[in-house]
Amino acid sequence: MKMKKLIKSNNYLRLSVCTLIAGFIFLGIVAHRFAYFGIDLTVSQAVQSIHNPIFSLFMNVVSEIGDDFNLVIIVVLAMPLLFLAGLKVEAIKTALLTASAATVGSFVKSLVNRPRPGSDLVIIQEALVSKSFPSLHVLTFAVFFGYMLYLALYKVQTQWLKIFIAVPSTVLILTIGISRIYLGAHWASDVVGGYLLGAIFLVIAINLGRGDL
Repeated sequence: MKMKKLIKSNNYLRLSVCTLIAGFIFLGIVAHRFAYFGIDLTVSQAVQSIHNPIFSLFMNVVSEIGDDFNLVIIVVLAMPLLFLAGLKVEAIKTALLTASAATVGSFVKSLVNRPRPGSDLVIIQEALVSKSFPSLHVLTFAVFFGYMLYLALYKVQTQWLKIFIAVPSTVLILTIGISRIYLGAHWASDVVGGYLLGAIFLVIAINLGRGDL
C-alpha cells in the first residue's frame, strides 16, 4: 500500500515538473515571436502608476540586491550561515544551484532574444542592453531564496535562524518580480518566465535530494 502511494506521489511529481517545463518552453517560444503582450503593457502601466517615494526606494533596493556582485556576496555570506546550522552539504548545493540557474537563464536569454521594454512604452529607470526573457533577477531570487526558504522550513532547527532566513527570503521572492516591472527592466511575462524556470530548478533540486525523482 505504501509502495503504491509512493509511486503515485512520484508520478504526480514528474507530471508537475513536465507541466512546468512545457509551460516555460511555450512561454519562451511566444516571447521569441512577440516583443511584448497586451497584458504586459497593462501590468507595467499599472505598477508604474504607483507614485510613492518609500515604495520606489524599496523597489530599487530589492533589485539592487539581485545585481551580479551583490548577489554573489549574499550567496557567499549564506554559506557560513548554513554551516552554522549544520547544513554543510546544503551550503555547497545552494551555491551550485544558484550558479547553474544563472548560467541556464543567460543561455535562454540569448536563445529567446527578446528585447527589453522600450522607453516609448514604459518608464525606464534601469536601462539595460541584455535580452529580456526570462528575468534573471527573478530566476536567481526564486532559486537561491527559494532554496534558502526550503532549508529554513524543513532543515534548520534553531528557531531564530529559521525566522532570520525565512522572512526576508519570502519577502524578496514575492517582491522581485514587481520591482523589475516597476523599474521598466522587464515585462510581466519575463517575470513569469523567471518564476517558472526557478520553480523547475527548485522542484528538481529539492526532490533529487530526497530521492523522489
